[in-house]
Amino acid sequence: MSIHGLIESLEKNKRFSETIAGHKYIHPLEPKYIRLSLNEKLRDILSGQGIRLFYSHQVEAIDLIRQGENVVVMTPTASGKSLIYNIPVIESIIENPEAIALYIFPLKGLEQDQVKNLNELFHKVNAPRPPLNLRGGEGGVMLPSPRIKTPLKPAEVYDGDTTSYRRGKIRKAFQSGIAGETEFPPRVNVIFTNPDMLHLAINPFHIKWEGFFKNLKYVVVDEIHTYRGVFGSNVSHVLRRLRRICNYWGSNPQFIACSATIANPKSLAEELIGLPFKAVTESGAPQGGKHFMFINPSHESPYTEATALFIKCLEAGLKTIVFTKARKITELIYKWTVDRAPQFAEKISPYRAGFLPKERREIEQKLFSGELLGVVSTSALELGVDIGGLDVCILAGYPGSISSTWQRAGRVGREGQESLIMMIAIQDALDQYFMRHPEAFFEKSHEAGVIDPQNKNIIKKHLPCAASEIYLKAGDSVYDTEKLRPLIEELVQEGMLNPGKRGGIWFSRSRTPHREVEIRAIGKPFDIVDESGRHIGDLSGTRISREAFPGAIYLHRGRQYRVSELLIEERKVICKEVDVLYYTQARTKDETEIIKQIETRDMRNLTIFRGMLRMKNRVTGYDRKNIFDRTRLSRHDLDMPEYIFDTEGLWLRIDKDTDNDMKALGYDLAGSLHAFEHASIACMPLFALCDKGDIGGLSYPFYPAFKEPAIFIYDGYEGGIGLTKRAFDVMDEWFKAALTVISECPCEEGCPSCIQDPQCGSGNQPLDKEGAKFLLERWTR
Repeated sequence: MSIHGLIESLEKNKRFSETIAGHKYIHPLEPKYIRLSLNEKLRDILSGQGIRLFYSHQVEAIDLIRQGENVVVMTPTASGKSLIYNIPVIESIIENPEAIALYIFPLKGLEQDQVKNLNELFHKVNAPRPPLNLRGGEGGVMLPSPRIKTPLKPAEVYDGDTTSYRRGKIRKAFQSGIAGETEFPPRVNVIFTNPDMLHLAINPFHIKWEGFFKNLKYVVVDEIHTYRGVFGSNVSHVLRRLRRICNYWGSNPQFIACSATIANPKSLAEELIGLPFKAVTESGAPQGGKHFMFINPSHESPYTEATALFIKCLEAGLKTIVFTKARKITELIYKWTVDRAPQFAEKISPYRAGFLPKERREIEQKLFSGELLGVVSTSALELGVDIGGLDVCILAGYPGSISSTWQRAGRVGREGQESLIMMIAIQDALDQYFMRHPEAFFEKSHEAGVIDPQNKNIIKKHLPCAASEIYLKAGDSVYDTEKLRPLIEELVQEGMLNPGKRGGIWFSRSRTPHREVEIRAIGKPFDIVDESGRHIGDLSGTRISREAFPGAIYLHRGRQYRVSELLIEERKVICKEVDVLYYTQARTKDETEIIKQIETRDMRNLTIFRGMLRMKNRVTGYDRKNIFDRTRLSRHDLDMPEYIFDTEGLWLRIDKDTDNDMKALGYDLAGSLHAFEHASIACMPLFALCDKGDIGGLSYPFYPAFKEPAIFIYDGYEGGIGLTKRAFDVMDEWFKAALTVISECPCEEGCPSCIQDPQCGSGNQPLDKEGAKFLLERWTR
């Protein structure tokens, strides 16, 4: 059955047709081609792969790279971004066999297809061309075509899955004076790695990588839209440290960055790497027609609906991927599908983090070859891996951002065929917002990638790392030591840096400060281990109190663990793997105080303030809730210590006139402020790539310092990561989105689709939906 036939059958089926909240057809796009001047041999090789003309964005980007510019490319999935960096890399190696490129991907494993494809290109470049016939015909004189002077060496992966033996061989190939003496091919031309490996195993040991850094020509940073929040802010300093090391060894590499569609590719690349960039954002790639359907189940569970639609697609013979938001849901949809349609048991598979690399590669290959007809996956298949041309993408819940939605939708129709995306709503504010306004999904600009390289806590972690690699000095090539002098002095006082005798020079006191720095968290993380002591993961201090209290169900890479002990002094969490159908929600008591006001903004009937806040969080207990309908199963009390941290935030003071008007109209003041807080936080992911858990809120019917009501919204990480600053910049749009969510929800008193927050530390009490609506109308109209 065709895509058109499937849609027609769904629209005729009353059970499904009643759930369709919207259907938009996105017309196919024709390619825009431009000729590109190329090395003759490379041109012939690409021509042999069917690539004779290049998309306009590829030519624009390659021309800028050839001019020596740092370039960020933001075009849709499957638009040929890898050729944009592979062609200049190959050209530079042909011209200078010592030239080296570093390819950085956000997670290990994502680079497998890229390594394979690049090495196939290298092999073809190295192979001799067919002999030339000078006269033509059978009696012509045949001259052999020479190979290139110095063969390109196969690219190598240097990550956590690379054996220590092979890692040693790769490093030795770059050490001065011994490259030609090892059996390992000297001077590998391309290394694939990830930020964690760069931070822990390459930057700190750059002395062992002398030949690598001296000849580094290009640094490719792929999937930069994933570098956001804490992770992106940390990676920005890992890359600044890389630039310092290159400067030390006398190289000045160009950076090439690639991104999915976001609002700010140029500024994100510049903040991430600390250099000016040129942006290429207009795609010339073709695109098959896409049907986008919005499904809002009224009676069935969204996961039951996803299962039924998955089976329909399989019965139609359409290659389908189902994306879920949790490992448990992935496994259940897979199980339900096999139970209800056993004829497909051998034709479908689950896919998630936690599978062994070998298992994941096997599933990917079966999808690519067509042996599998369908897959149910967490976000693990959102990035990077080539799984061939799928026809249908089912999203079991809004992925959390428009950018991520299109990234997942980009998994289908990659071969130019017509495709279908079905987004099934859960009871969540943003899911329901798009069900009521499907057109807004297409009209709204993509979210911004937000990082904060200026976060004081993050800088303080990386300065000792930088100083251990190459001592810090006045006039440093990357870090402005004059501007950072207060932080440097703090680090001296804390025993992290030692000043040099001459002044203006600082050394790291520790030889290995990197080991104490977790780049996916702020502050020294807690070590999460199972009962045998096996390391599971890390969790930053700001999230420990809410996610790893005794009894909590902690999720890591799709697996469930129950916390048995929280050892605060040892910074350790002990837990046991479980398989349960509930999640836990902390009950909290929070307080805040203002440290510093930075700026203000006037809106209608309101002044908003932005600055630094001191947050005090205490977990007083937790609830166990059903994973499907969120009903409370049990309640438990805890006696936990208070957690205190400083962060960025904004606050709203409720003036006397507004307070009096609310009382006169009979609105509950505390409930109105609380409902406003929830709705505004729920809408923040519309404007910045973040999770709702990245932002916190607090409302006071009477705030002692103001002697009037107040609302506080804050970054949920120590020092802040730029989210509330982004909110401050788009305040009017942000408030209007919150008003739309509240005013158009058909419920009477509030529900998870508008003002209820499943993670509310106060159990969603009190809430006044109409009062929150009154406030938002007063401040936006």
